[in-house]
Amino acid sequence: MRNAFLMVCMLSVYVMLCMNVVYADDMPVDVIIINSSIQTPMIQALSSITQNAVKEAFVECRQLVPADAESFVGMTGIQSPDDIAGRAHLYGVSLLLYMRVFMVGPVYYCELSFKPLDDTVTFNNETVMVQGTIAKNIPLKAKREIIKRHQNVLHFSIKTKVDARTYIVNAGQWHGLTEKTYTLLNGQRCTVNVVRRYTSIVQLDGDYSTGDTLAMNSPVCKNDLFESVTAKIHENIAFERSGKELLKGDSDSKRAIEGCCVVNPFGNILLPGYGAFLATHYLGFTHTEPRWQGVYIGAGAVIVQLGLVPALGKGKVNFFPWIQDRNKTDAQYRLHVYLWATLPVTYTVAFFDQLSYAYEKHRYLPPFFANKDITAVLVSAIVPGGGLFYKGNRLWGYGYWLSEFTLGGLLAYTWQGSNRRALPGILAGVKLVELIHAWIAIPAYTVDTYELSHNTTPINVGMSSFGSELCFYTYFSKNY
Repeated sequence: MRNAFLMVCMLSVYVMLCMNVVYADDMPVDVIIINSSIQTPMIQALSSITQNAVKEAFVECRQLVPADAESFVGMTGIQSPDDIAGRAHLYGVSLLLYMRVFMVGPVYYCELSFKPLDDTVTFNNETVMVQGTIAKNIPLKAKREIIKRHQNVLHFSIKTKVDARTYIVNAGQWHGLTEKTYTLLNGQRCTVNVVRRYTSIVQLDGDYSTGDTLAMNSPVCKNDLFESVTAKIHENIAFERSGKELLKGDSDSKRAIEGCCVVNPFGNILLPGYGAFLATHYLGFTHTEPRWQGVYIGAGAVIVQLGLVPALGKGKVNFFPWIQDRNKTDAQYRLHVYLWATLPVTYTVAFFDQLSYAYEKHRYLPPFFANKDITAVLVSAIVPGGGLFYKGNRLWGYGYWLSEFTLGGLLAYTWQGSNRRALPGILAGVKLVELIHAWIAIPAYTVDTYELSHNTTPINVGMSSFGSELCFYTYFSKNY
């Protein structure tokens, strides 16, 4: 009995000694972030923010402990950051990340070079580059690249074997572990008895040796982090590229509603099709050329709506729909009323077409774009194809408008015929498909797709103002 008591006491002392050894150096470093940006006044602040965002990405993923080069030099006593590459593996570092922020013309770039030092990390030896014209999106896009390269699996290894089932592992509170039982990917149980900042004492089913690697599902969901960062990028794009800058302080959303409901209808009454283009100037656009295809379609649709029934009546029916003479049949009368009643819808479609073109040409986004999916559905619920025009998909917008406009005309013309019951169902089905499409459609605006893009284009050529002069620039990149 006495011997058993002594063995328990010795085991406790042994465990405490092991814990003291483990926690004597309780700050591991798995990743070193080396910022090699040229610290010009314009880039210095953005470079620092981007470095912090990259570090934050590793912290939020809870797998690899990051440190910047300056902190690592201070911790280890290495003489210079230039010596890190040759000696980092001696301190247990698994990954070197070189980052560089620079600017070419109006475009900001961030280059990330991953250099794994052992095979315990899931990062490849590669170089990626993100770009954008919105400065505050560069840190977010760099952060997104880090998150994207993590897996939803937490890898950790055995540091010390205490007894047959008790081990000290190099994962702890920082990695998201708590004192409970987990299931490893190999199906065995892992019970965390004591958890510290970066290490834990666990009980494992099975016999393991020091250095063995274990894996479990990560406590952090990478997809949630990725979507959160992408949502912030969307918010920045909607804020920085909204049309309010065109109006010098006035509300772009208020102007858009006024232009659609007041200015555009009067413009189209006076100049069908072309009036829709003139109405866009009310929102601050200054381009002098309309989208002529849209002008022709709008003007042609108005001509059809005004002249179809008189043409069907061979010029013998009254031009105005509210007058039904003896030459105008009941079907023609209903169609005539329908065609004139939908003229405001045609004017609005023509306006949406010109607006979509203007936003694309000037590299701006429509109002309420932060909630673009909801807005697109609401617009489509009112105007056929409106939500697709709102997202810049003009061809789809015309398709839905023409389909619903034609089905509505057939329904009015054959109201007393055999198709009276079938056509409303078809029309409702097309409308339902349009609303779903308006919700899921990806915006076609170049400024939006460019700012959301993940990697840089190999060649970038453009022109931008620099001070009081125009600056032509070109940039070529290739990864080796």
